[in-house]
Amino acid sequence: MKTTKTTLLAALALPFLSTSLVAQTSDHLVGLTRLVPHLRHFDHRSCSYSQCVVQMPSAMPLPRWAGGTAWDPVTSGAWVTDGKQLGKFSDACVMQCQPRPILSLSPTAYMTGLEVAEGRNQLVILDSEGWLHFYGNTCPPGFQSMCNTGLVPAPTQTNTSGLAIDEGLGLVFISYCDFATGANSIAVSDLQNPCMILCQFTPPPCPSIFDAITGLAVDWGRRILYATDGSGTMAMEYTPYSPITGCVTIINWTCCPGGYTPDHLVGLAVRPARETSMGQPCGNGACPPCPNVHSLGNDPNLGNAQFHLRLDQAPVGSLAWCLIGAGPCSAPGVQPPPLCGPVYTQPLLGTLGPNPVIGPGGPCTGSTRFAFPLPLNATLAGWTLSSQCVAICAAAAGIGTAVSNCISWTLQGN
Repeated sequence: MKTTKTTLLAALALPFLSTSLVAQTSDHLVGLTRLVPHLRHFDHRSCSYSQCVVQMPSAMPLPRWAGGTAWDPVTSGAWVTDGKQLGKFSDACVMQCQPRPILSLSPTAYMTGLEVAEGRNQLVILDSEGWLHFYGNTCPPGFQSMCNTGLVPAPTQTNTSGLAIDEGLGLVFISYCDFATGANSIAVSDLQNPCMILCQFTPPPCPSIFDAITGLAVDWGRRILYATDGSGTMAMEYTPYSPITGCVTIINWTCCPGGYTPDHLVGLAVRPARETSMGQPCGNGACPPCPNVHSLGNDPNLGNAQFHLRLDQAPVGSLAWCLIGAGPCSAPGVQPPPLCGPVYTQPLLGTLGPNPVIGPGGPCTGSTRFAFPLPLNATLAGWTLSSQCVAICAAAAGIGTAVSNCISWTLQGN
């Protein structure tokens, strides 16, 4: 265990804190709906969902295979497409990137799958004619390259309809389906050569009818491949690709039956789990009693080089550190003098900072962000960490300290 933790610490490259200072909300699926454009948040385990309206065109006039969804951990938002327009929206359906067409799409094709490759900061788009389009994960996305998988020979009733990327194993999953018969296949390729198909497999059966796949998503930290036929969802646990077996192997699967709503999904993505919070903020001496709100700045996905932690509503003009713990927040914590409250990040890995806390005015309007780029290291997936901020205030009468809440969060691959 000691060797493993040492390796992980080296991968995160945190500076150590001087000894003198001595989970989370569940991940779930998201997808764009076909008739009335909603961003649907869906829990495969309980088959429950919530949704909100997004400012996108309806996919109703387009073929059933049109549409897709991907999650961007940099902005904590969902890239969605009805097949012709591509936009991005937050959890609450606030627009992050205005819908627009992509220039590399053939007039006869539709966007059918989306995926964000965090380690490359890349938005990958699959179209209905078997082409993969590679764009920079920016707003608007910038075209980089494209290649043809050869999965859709013409003429045919088969369309490529879903895309998911396992960056941990370097695998690309592409569904291609006969929408006339509902027959499904999933092709697998190497991320380094994504249009060269390594193998193909047929998804396992569900107790209820599972129609043609309209979206794929992957939690590569747990090696679970998700699929939807628009109505229901399937979760498939898989092993790595092996030349001996000839492909990945599905070793377990569960199904959530459809029929819970008449408006079907046209894409699928994994929305990463968020943080959980414990402890109360405090201030003493020269630090006023501010809210000292500590939170994730975006999503802790492995490969997210822009991951950061936030401190808001903190004392203006103070100097802040962010403490990182090797496990979840743990009570009762420790309270070395002169801190005003306990620190729950035990055992301590290290710190980020010090950062100046800057605000527009008023004693508790200060904010700062702590950059914490996450490596694309599959061995880190599933590790729950904690973080908590402490600050020092200086005044003519002396110094004071402020302590924030503690948050627990898990490194994820999806």
